[in-house]
Amino acid sequence: MKLLEISYLHYKLKHRNGYEFVVRGTRLDDGRLIFDPVEGWNDCCENCQQDAESLLEDIDDVIYNATPEKYDYE
Repeated sequence: MKLLEISYLHYKLKHRNGYEFVVRGTRLDDGRLIFDPVEGWNDCCENCQQDAESLLEDIDDVIYNATPEKYDYE
């Protein structure tokens, strides 16, 4: 997976099959950062041909590797 664009907590990604999609990051009260595809998990999983759990791991990995500072919570 490739990170194409970053706009604060919105990330445009490109899946290895060529499918492009946007995820939105949300910071929870306890400091965790979570990501959700703007189009919804069902459509994103179908278009990426990947289950939600492994897709979320891939999303988290690519965003963390590009912007580890976003994971720091003060």
